[in-house]
Amino acid sequence: MARKHTTIHLLEYAALKIALAFFAMMGLDRASAAGGRLARLVGPKVGVSNRARANIRRAMPELSPEEVERIVVGMWENLGRTIGEYAHLERFARPEERHRIEVVGAGALRAMAEANCGGVFVSGHFANWELLPVVMQLEGLEGGEVYRHANNPFVNEWMVSLRESVTSATQIPKGGTGARLIVRLMQEGKFVAMLTDQKMNDGVEARLFGLRAMTPAAPAGLAVRYNIPVVPACIERVGGAHFRITVYNPITAKPGADPFEDTLRITQEINDFLEARIRARPHEWLWLHDRWSVKPWQRQRLAAAQEEDMLE
Repeated sequence: MARKHTTIHLLEYAALKIALAFFAMMGLDRASAAGGRLARLVGPKVGVSNRARANIRRAMPELSPEEVERIVVGMWENLGRTIGEYAHLERFARPEERHRIEVVGAGALRAMAEANCGGVFVSGHFANWELLPVVMQLEGLEGGEVYRHANNPFVNEWMVSLRESVTSATQIPKGGTGARLIVRLMQEGKFVAMLTDQKMNDGVEARLFGLRAMTPAAPAGLAVRYNIPVVPACIERVGGAHFRITVYNPITAKPGADPFEDTLRITQEINDFLEARIRARPHEWLWLHDRWSVKPWQRQRLAAAQEEDMLE
């Protein structure tokens, strides 16, 4: 079985490298456009698109079937563009390509960098989500980015290597090792970027589109423990391989508040931010995640934890 998995992983990795070599032969703009055209033609026909359709209907039941389908097609075009842009990701960090990324609220970022207070940037899988660490570097913020280990080890190694070649951000894997890295960065007054829109079984239950959703609690927990700001950011595609990144007002811990309750509050505020941004540009969010399923054992564990907290 292990040999079979290794063979599949190698084939997946080979297919990825061939696709990237194809896009690398083009310029950035042509690669983005070609990836978008190909994905919008093929993507809506593959089976996983049914999960996207179900997620959209569940989150926004007021939409018509035609509106749902337009979102699915747009999602695939954005995803295809993002894949095409992976072959040229390092270009976004070059000074001569700065015109490709507009940063709204850059002054607040530079002020935080000068204050050396540290913080957590949170966003979701919007537009080209790989650009958040690039923006951190362009605005002079040192720190790292949290990533989820890819199921394919060959793809994971390639992704980490690519990100390390694009920015100086420390690559932080989810898990115990990553947690220790985050603590060190917080103690040094640095910044960590996180995408918090995926389901996390070991997170806390919050609401997203009014639905129960297991949500990462790390950003809120860090805010409460280290008294640092959680800074929401949204990435928008504003034409081809050009983007706008908007930095919003920070979310902070309340002095004297119960740590557990404040962690839940901040986590919900993050989800509210994500929902608002998704509603504004639903075609640029990745609807393919299994975002809302909550298993019975998770509900039991959460209920027990909350009951224990009330008794203390």
